[in-house]
Amino acid sequence: MLKIGTNIKKIRTARNLSQQAFADLFDLTRGNISSYEESRAEPKLESVIKIANYFSIPLNKFVSEVLTVNEILQYNGDKLLNDENHITNLQLHEVPFMSDTIYLRCSHKELRFDEFTAFPKLVLPETSNHNLLALTFNSNIPHPQSLPDYQMHDVLVFEELTRENVHLCSNKPGLYVNEHEIMMGKYNLEGSKIELVLNDFKKHSFSFETQKQFWKLFAVYAHERG
Repeated sequence: MLKIGTNIKKIRTARNLSQQAFADLFDLTRGNISSYEESRAEPKLESVIKIANYFSIPLNKFVSEVLTVNEILQYNGDKLLNDENHITNLQLHEVPFMSDTIYLRCSHKELRFDEFTAFPKLVLPETSNHNLLALTFNSNIPHPQSLPDYQMHDVLVFEELTRENVHLCSNKPGLYVNEHEIMMGKYNLEGSKIELVLNDFKKHSFSFETQKQFWKLFAVYAHERG
């Protein structure tokens, strides 16, 4: 999981910055910083890069490792992104991205919902060893009412469900995708049985033979709320 919120709080503490003072550095609000630190939202990628650059912290460490105070204080050299050559050294990953436009094309059967190679790509920090899939939250995608209060155009990033991470999915938001269907739900584990549940009448049973159809929520890039 991403460690951005935890590290923002550690950086603030190490640098003796209030939430408001930290927010002012990056044209954010105090509410934004509070949401990040409490893991209620994730900052947009450009904000993540700005913060890492400002404090000269390697991007991959900022997003994927819990930093110590000593590490934070020792990052005081040149800025991380001084020139284009540094960008090639960052561990970035192209992720298939189902935008609203792609969702409409899939809904009209111009594309398959699982035709990931035809989707545009979103560039994200590489913090997972599993396949990732990103989508713009759209209320037209079937989803349970118990999901968090995502807003239209928030970007949800899902991680492929595998033998290595299946134990982490219990009661977590997830995604089911096949050629003609997409559905969000919550995972329910009973013994060895795993189901992604939309409601009392609609669910899909997980098996490792069809694992590329099942994904669990990995990160949320929320639009900043004023």
